Amino acid sequence: MEQVDTEDCAGGSSGAFAFHSRPNRSLTPNQQRFVFWGLAAVCFATGSGFALLGYWPILPFAGAEIGLLAWASQVLRSREGDYESLTIEGDVVVLEWRAGARGERREMNRQWTRVVCNCRTPGGSCHLSLSSHGRETKVGQYLSDEGRLQLAATLRRKLQA
Repeated sequence: MEQVDTEDCAGGSSGAFAFHSRPNRSLTPNQQRFVFWGLAAVCFATGSGFALLGYWPILPFAGAEIGLLAWASQVLRSREGDYESLTIEGDVVVLEWRAGARGERREMNRQWTRVVCNCRTPGGSCHLSLSSHGRETKVGQYLSDEGRLQLAATLRRKLQA
């Protein structure tokens, strides 16, 4: 469900580390349009067939279904640029993310940054965040629980180094 790119950057003793994550988009924009218009055609054809048989009240519902499908497609398109990026270089931890129209960047001191990993049940429903100066910032939104646990272990090692 996610696309992750983690790398240790060559840089000698600085121990630079970069983590990039974004939601998995399984369909290209052309494929999304094809799926939308295919489903809309099937819905309209089915509604028209029933209308020809005398069940004309189905047409407003078919139109509402196509409208709801168009709205859902638009919401998915508006989230195409979502990403999360975390870089540790020297004494600076930089966290950048974009979710819909909202994006943010936060810089933290490596020495004051702590990894907080809360799992409600063992191996399930984990939340990962970085804490510095009394503020917690979520990390690993697009990862599975196992991915968050692996990222937490990696970040603990990198922040201690």
